[in-house]
Amino acid sequence: MRVLIIEDDSLFAEILQTFLEGNDCTTVVAETISDATLQVKSSHFDFVLLDNHLPDGDGIHCIEKLKTVNQSGRSLPIIMITADHRQHNMLEAFEYGVDDFLAKPLSLDLLWQKMQRVKSVYDKEVQLARQAYELNALLDKQAQEEELARYVYEHVASAAHNDIEHINTYLQASSTFNGDLFISDISPNGNRMVILADATGHGLAAAISVLPLVATIKAMIKKGLSLAHIVHEANKKLCSDLPDDKFVALIGVEVNFYLQQIHLFNGGMPDVIALDFNHKTHRHPSTTMALGILEPEDFDPNIITLEADSIKNLFFFSDGLVEQENPQKEPFGMHRVTQLIENNKSTEPLLSHIVNHFSVFNEMQELQDDLSICDVEVKKLLDKQANTDLIIRDNKSGKVCASILVEGGLIGRSDIVGWFDNLMRSVDVSGDLRQRAFTVFAELISNAIDHGILKLDSKLKTDYAGFAEYLMLKEERLIAIGDEEKITMQFEYCEVSKEMKFDIIDSGPGYDLQASTVMDDESLSGRGLSLIEQLCKSVTITPPGNQTSVVIKESFK
Repeated sequence: MRVLIIEDDSLFAEILQTFLEGNDCTTVVAETISDATLQVKSSHFDFVLLDNHLPDGDGIHCIEKLKTVNQSGRSLPIIMITADHRQHNMLEAFEYGVDDFLAKPLSLDLLWQKMQRVKSVYDKEVQLARQAYELNALLDKQAQEEELARYVYEHVASAAHNDIEHINTYLQASSTFNGDLFISDISPNGNRMVILADATGHGLAAAISVLPLVATIKAMIKKGLSLAHIVHEANKKLCSDLPDDKFVALIGVEVNFYLQQIHLFNGGMPDVIALDFNHKTHRHPSTTMALGILEPEDFDPNIITLEADSIKNLFFFSDGLVEQENPQKEPFGMHRVTQLIENNKSTEPLLSHIVNHFSVFNEMQELQDDLSICDVEVKKLLDKQANTDLIIRDNKSGKVCASILVEGGLIGRSDIVGWFDNLMRSVDVSGDLRQRAFTVFAELISNAIDHGILKLDSKLKTDYAGFAEYLMLKEERLIAIGDEEKITMQFEYCEVSKEMKFDIIDSGPGYDLQASTVMDDESLSGRGLSLIEQLCKSVTITPPGNQTSVVIKESFK
């Protein structure tokens, strides 16, 4: 420890030097205030022993200066040593900032104990200051990282859906990050997908849990996969990516405009509420566990089908709505939600009606959980689609013909269905015809690859355990496709007749035509050919069953 002794009594200063150097201290003596000030400015000291009565003034008046001009830049511990025993002088010294006080004659051992104690207090203050600085730096770094994470999350999450007329949403996070996710997009077959997901907990951990679903679900919708397939794949991904104590509750809605049906999945979410035209509500509870809990072979989506033309609004939400408590600890509750829906006879939109009542109920308290609400105005959505389909198109003429051959491993890596959809869009095929053609083409390509080239048995898909095995085998066999395998596709579209023809030929051995026409409503297979025949003007299957030719016409019913 380096000690500055400010003392004009040379004998006493020498005594202090000898004692302190015997305790491994380095000492410097200054006889005046001005000399002491110069020493402190030019050199580093850990401690100051200060006499009060000095040749150029009272030491008590230089305490503040010594503490501020020292080279270390931090407060300097000072003990005053004086022969003055008056208490008011001691009090004044403490007011000026001295750390302790000793009266002459003094005990050197007591001086050393006081120096140790004062030095220990200063060291702890320095340590706390350093820790506070490091903590602030860490918090600043964390704030920057959270800001970057929030920007990335909001950018990805906002890309999950665009504003859609007649699909109204309200999302509010309980913290910086929202663990709820809303996705809405149109499938190439024309079906509207609406998905609301709620991850375990809230905040950043919940947001990270739900974020992987964005890209996965968006990609599957773009490929035209069914709601059952999307939910099954989402569960599979979450099972592999999330810890055992994390899961994602999810509601999935698929609106089929052509069949006027709604396919509904509810896994671990509050009841979905359907409002009919008599202002009566019908609740559809969760029929399976949340995603990420059951292994794929044990997971059953259990999707139900509703007749769309009997529903005015389809209303669903995360549990942050019904579980939020007001200041009186009363939850908002499912009963209150259904009553508000049934009693809303005004022109106020249903979503605004619920949100306004919730805000009054909550009395501007902080949310206990993330809050997400979606109101699908089914009737208006169907009417809008019907009006779109009735738009009179200008008379056009022309024809487009195309053919493509895919061989070997590219069969498993190519987006064949996406190519076909892009081709139809590029020649502006009308909405209804494009949707039906996409459904037929996707089914035929699936049959050609799965049953023709990969030789997968449809009987595996009679239950959801078999469906999981089916998907696993498909992944394995896609990787091992031989170079001799191929699919040939020929496409023709006439603008004047609004008629489309295409042929699908695969290199497989064909399949049993009679068995393929069997349709079982309780199974996951056997529907493909029956569906194709309903959507096409004509279907021709050339023996042994590896070539299918179809004709689809816009006005065909």
